Order: sequence, then structure tokens, then C-alpha cells
Amino acid sequence: MSDIQYMEKPDWVSWDSVRECLNSAHKSNKKSGFEMRNSTITTEDLLEMMKDARCFVALVEDKVIGVTCFRIENKNKWYARGAVIYHFCDGIHPEYRGTDVFFKLTGLKTKAVENTGIRIHQFLTSEHNKTVIKMNQRFGFKLVQFQPTPKEKANYYQVTMVRWDDGCPFPDWFLKFMFKLSKVVTKTFFKRK
Repeated sequence: MSDIQYMEKPDWVSWDSVRECLNSAHKSNKKSGFEMRNSTITTEDLLEMMKDARCFVALVEDKVIGVTCFRIENKNKWYARGAVIYHFCDGIHPEYRGTDVFFKLTGLKTKAVENTGIRIHQFLTSEHNKTVIKMNQRFGFKLVQFQPTPKEKANYYQVTMVRWDDGCPFPDWFLKFMFKLSKVVTKTFFKRK
């Protein structure tokens, strides 16, 4: 795997190639019965998401085989107030899963995130994406909220995961309570097929 290059997306790498990688990476989710937005995202939607974001890619020759992005967002939620690093658009081409591509790409992104000085991280994924949830829990992320996605964008419920670099300010029982409460409220008022 020495022929893989890791870098912040340069201008010569097209957004179409980033979209193709994300589409390929998330097609297996569609086969599993839930459709994550990245499996069908258009280049126009991707460009809209990338405003004020930083995108990191793994390349084999000129082909994008891995993507991860972040942007700084201001939050006013019970679990975070102020600036938060929002991680999104993670995807590894199926041919490169099970390699260290994701970890090397994430390591590159982590160095850029550290330079921001922001200590709270947020990540969203489908409730069915158990592998990603468990992996993020290993990195210290905690489940904090359960919510619907806009119906025009996806047909699943999503979970919000947060990591506090300086330690979680809440006891585990409180996090579990708030997550379960949001799940009951969401499933009661926002039905999905």
C-alpha cells in the first residue's frame, strides 16, 4: 500500500472524483436496506456541504480511494456550546477497506484539527451503521442524541456522537438518559419507513 498518497484535497483533484469515492463507499449501506445520503450525493450537494470545510483525500495515482472532512460549527446544544469540530463525509472505497487507509487519513485530519485549538468534536451517522458507531466509541465518542434526517435527504434515523478532548463533562448515566429520551421522542413524532 506504499503507492497511496494522503493529503488535503488539492485543486487538481475534482469534486466529482470525491463524490464517486463517497458513492462507492456507501453503496453497501443501500444494499443493507438503509440509504445514507453519501451513497447518492450529487456533486452540487457535495460542494454545498464543503463550504468552509477542509477535505482530506487518499489517492492511488489520480483515483480518490478515501475521503474525510471537517468544518468548524457553532453549537448551542445541551452537549456543546460554542465552536465544535464537525466531522463528516468519511468514506473508503470498498477495495481498500480493511487496510490502514482510514487510520492514516484520519491521522492527517487530526493534525489539522489540533491546530484549531477546538476541543469538542461531533459526528453524525445512521443508527444502523454499527461498525462506525463502535469505531468512534473506541476513539472516545459518546452517543448524545437520536434524531430524524430530513426525508428528502435520507430514510433513516441518525445518531449524534460527541467527544470532549478535555474529558466528558457529564456522567455516563446522564448521557444514556438523554440519548434514550431523544430516541423515544424522535420515534414517537417522526416515523420512518
